[in-house]
Amino acid sequence: MTPLGFLDVADALVGDGGDDRTGGWPRIAAVLGRHAIEKALHQYWRLRQPGVERCSRRAQFLCLNTYLSDRDLARATFVAWSDLSRCCHHHPYEIAPTADELSESLQVARRFANEVTRQTTTARR
Repeated sequence: MTPLGFLDVADALVGDGGDDRTGGWPRIAAVLGRHAIEKALHQYWRLRQPGVERCSRRAQFLCLNTYLSDRDLARATFVAWSDLSRCCHHHPYEIAPTADELSESLQVARRFANEVTRQTTTARR
C-alpha cells in the first residue's frame, strides 16, 4: 500500500470515530499515519540520496531539513511524526488523542506524501 493509501484509511478512521475516544481507533489511526510518513520518507531517500533510508529516523529527519526544498514542510513532518509516535504508545494515565489532534498530523503527513509522490513522478519522466 502507498503512503497515501495508509493515510486514506487513517482519515476514514478519524472521520468515523469523531469525538468518541473509546476503542482503539485513535491509536490505529496514529500508527497508520506514522507508517505513511515513514514509507514516504523511505521513498524520498531512495530517490534523492540512496543509503540515507538505512539511517535512524532522527538522522533522516535532520537530513530532510537540508534536502527538502520546503523546510517548513520538513519541520512540520518531523513534528507530525513525533506526535503520531507518541500517540502510538499507550500509557494508562493518558487519554487517546482527539480527532482534531490526529487530523492535524495526518494533514501534514498527506502534504509530505504528496510532495514525495510529485517528486517521484517528476524523476521518472
